[in-house]
Amino acid sequence: MIHLGFFTSFTLRRWNAISSTSSQDKFLSIVAPSKSTLDDITQNGKIVIKLGHIGAINALRNDERLLGISRKSLHKEGILGDDLDIEIISQNGCGDSYEGVAVAADMYHLQKVKAFIGPYCNAEIDAVARMAAFWNLPIIGYMAASSALADKRAYKTLARISTRSTNSIAEATCALLKHYRWIKYIYVAIVTNIGAVSYDRTVAFEEVFHLRGVQVIKKVE
Repeated sequence: MIHLGFFTSFTLRRWNAISSTSSQDKFLSIVAPSKSTLDDITQNGKIVIKLGHIGAINALRNDERLLGISRKSLHKEGILGDDLDIEIISQNGCGDSYEGVAVAADMYHLQKVKAFIGPYCNAEIDAVARMAAFWNLPIIGYMAASSALADKRAYKTLARISTRSTNSIAEATCALLKHYRWIKYIYVAIVTNIGAVSYDRTVAFEEVFHLRGVQVIKKVE
């Protein structure tokens, strides 16, 4: 539920600060800088923001139900209400042909979503996050752990709420070495599998180790 609350509670705080018609106009000028955008988010005088969730085939079988529960919870907590609501559009990606990238384009151009949740997998969130940055739309990654996604120059509108990332694991490893004073030897070896994910993790560890003064003397695949 956190990924929905992250975006909507931020929007609500801005909405709750509105106390006059002029303030409302100012708020709408920020979230809807053009009339076409305003028409996209307004339904019967109510702001309804479309969120596009890109899941994964055979990975999140009850995603629509869970997202619905999250939305109801936000209503119950008062984050959503008579003036502000969200419409969740959920489609699957993360297949063999980068379906999530096509889904994101369809959501943006045809379904007029104003924020993305996902994709579920690292491979597709890389591309979709770059697209979202170009469109200047928020995108929230809830499973993405790749260290490359920390680059805010490329992923300007991406926020990650994953409980783990490759960078944080590498930092934790260095902290462990320092805590037990194993770092005095300053030499380590990295043992990993082959493949893109393993390569990404190895690069992340090497970068952190270099910053912390730990020298990698050997890599074993």
